[in-house]
Amino acid sequence: MRITKIKILFPFWTLILMMACVTVNVYFPAREVEKKAGEIVDEIRKKDQTPPTNPPGPQSKWEILSAFVVDQGLAYAQKEAEVSTPAIQNLKSHLKDRFPRLAPFFQKGAIGEGRRGLLEVRETKGLSLTDRTEIKSLVEAENRDRRTLYQEVAKSMNISADQLGKVQRIFADKWQQAAAPGWWIQKEDGAWVQK
Repeated sequence: MRITKIKILFPFWTLILMMACVTVNVYFPAREVEKKAGEIVDEIRKKDQTPPTNPPGPQSKWEILSAFVVDQGLAYAQKEAEVSTPAIQNLKSHLKDRFPRLAPFFQKGAIGEGRRGLLEVRETKGLSLTDRTEIKSLVEAENRDRRTLYQEVAKSMNISADQLGKVQRIFADKWQQAAAPGWWIQKEDGAWVQK
């Protein structure tokens, strides 16, 4: 009788044990986030934005038609590849407009690129009260926009909120890579170094 109970309960307990061992594997599109973060940071920090030179146009009607079809196809493919929303475009515009006001403070070492994708105030000695007030205001606005940008990028790529930290770390790497020589960046251990 006892062996019969064991035989009956064994498959039940085996099933429960197997269900307890199942792990949920959540996909995180790291490469796609890295690519998008790189594009965004490059667009914001780009110094030389000269328009590309256009090669001479096609001469025959067939060349004109084929060029039009190719251009339309490339434009459609490019639009599909972009992960952008009006909110992201707006945030990029704010960040790009603010950057020239931040650059002198980067050069003075007053601010640096933190390890979590946010700006950090490093050193305000020797700065006027006006500059200190401006730094505080600029850093708060920048970090607010960056946090929102990370959320919007994650949302546009269907990344769950619990993985937002990964998005933020990827952006942190891109911001630090885009830093000019002599600017301060924070390493993962919290130490500050000049690039």
